[in-house]
Amino acid sequence: MTLLSNKKITVALLDDHPMIRHAFEMAAAKERDINLTGSFGHSRELLNWLQKNHADVLVLDYILGSDEMDGLSLIKHILARHPKLKILLSSSMESLAVIRAAFISGIRGYMSKREETQSYFKAVRMIASGQRFIPATIAMELTRLPVQKRHGDVLSLNPGANSGNEGSDFAQLTKLLSPREAEVIRCFLDGMQIIDIAAKLKRSRKTISGHKQAV
Repeated sequence: MTLLSNKKITVALLDDHPMIRHAFEMAAAKERDINLTGSFGHSRELLNWLQKNHADVLVLDYILGSDEMDGLSLIKHILARHPKLKILLSSSMESLAVIRAAFISGIRGYMSKREETQSYFKAVRMIASGQRFIPATIAMELTRLPVQKRHGDVLSLNPGANSGNEGSDFAQLTKLLSPREAEVIRCFLDGMQIIDIAAKLKRSRKTISGHKQAV
């Protein structure tokens, strides 16, 4: 029935899109081995709930509202208080820099929001059983990025791999940035705020905040 025998997998969901939460709730109700115990639109609601409740897996939206913690800070905040909670990161932003940083921070899996719902449940089951979930295409791309020795085992990707040039950190960083991310960070270095960059690049503040987090 499930990778955890007859025990249902308890799942919590944090996503600020009501339609995504509703769709996930409807789909989870049809899965005999999945028990969606909490669905939240704000991190403070989730954090308050976790003080008295438990979940095996947290499906976490990376980019939340502008009044929320950035994704990596939220991941670290949650795991510092609930180290046994297994996090499946869900995002529409497929930045390799963000994905790698999130795995280093302690997530157990990554899923693009473009995937079918059943793929989410497959990932949830794998993570609940103690495995990691990284889509094959993402795993392949991650292996091509420079990896510091202390991060090799964390990522389970070419342990110990290193670029061999410790003095080229900036050059390595630029390889991880998309053209849009590079443009955003240049604006930040020029002293611009999120609202100003959003207006200049004709993007939402949430999107610009996401690019900032990636950088």
